Amino acid sequence: MLKPEKAALRKALRSRRKALGGFPRFQATRRLEDRLERLTRGLSITSVAAYCAFDGEPELDGWLKRHRGQIWLPRVLPDHRLAFHHADPKSACSRRRLPRTNRFGIIESADPRQRGLNSLDALLIPLVGFDAHGNRLGMGAGFYDRALAQRHGRRPLAIGVAFACQEVDSLPVDPWDQPLDYVVTDTGVIDARRSPD
Repeated sequence: MLKPEKAALRKALRSRRKALGGFPRFQATRRLEDRLERLTRGLSITSVAAYCAFDGEPELDGWLKRHRGQIWLPRVLPDHRLAFHHADPKSACSRRRLPRTNRFGIIESADPRQRGLNSLDALLIPLVGFDAHGNRLGMGAGFYDRALAQRHGRRPLAIGVAFACQEVDSLPVDPWDQPLDYVVTDTGVIDARRSPD
């Protein structure tokens, strides 16, 4: 069951994210992609689970085309888990072809090749909201929380992706909420592993 404060916050932050439009959104997206590229190169991240933008999320098309490693896109399974399927970085999120979409209208990879989350270097996670401690607010279905809870051994990094306008001072946290390692925005990169308690 959704906590009322989370539901209200989710609605407000989705509106804030969608309100960023036109040239300011274009500029913010370019800055975000540049920061994401520097972070992934600096951490030697090659095998990445990315996402195709939906509902005003930052688009990563430019970053995807420049990425020098493998891209895997999440696919929502009937049991509400995520599977990660191979995608061509140059056309992964293209709407020009007739893409495979899930029941939410989000583009997924139709490629049968699949990898487990723990074999990836990082998971890029679109956010509705976040705070400097690495707490995240998603769309509410819990897909990413369930996936992140399965990390073990060589853990892939959890990297949140959002516009700076989506940051809040603090988020309500439930026991099942999974924190992020980094948050990349158009104004900077937060290393949540080093954030003060």
